[in-house]
Amino acid sequence: MSEFTAKKIKEARVRAGITQDEAATLMKIKKTTISDIESAKRNISADELAQFSRIYNVDVRELLFVDFTAEGEEQRLAAKYSSFFKLLEKLSDREVEDVFWVMKRKVEGLL
Repeated sequence: MSEFTAKKIKEARVRAGITQDEAATLMKIKKTTISDIESAKRNISADELAQFSRIYNVDVRELLFVDFTAEGEEQRLAAKYSSFFKLLEKLSDREVEDVFWVMKRKVEGLL
């Protein structure tokens, strides 16, 4: 396994707020195995990669591809919410302004 993937697996675990012990329990493997994976001392199977993706709530591509993570957060969010953007395109300018006003108030905790 590449050092890049090992590093990304560890970063994803930390971002998810999961300890190595918890990850090992969720994956039904030993904590030392998690440590070996995160330090690129052990290869992982496709099934294990899918498990990491699921329990850490990250896209598998983020764990594998430098180009995917280099795309930037904005592009990933745009891809994730593309159906929302398509709906926005059907609205009038005034309706779009209203949607953004409601979203802003919701974020501010005013709704």
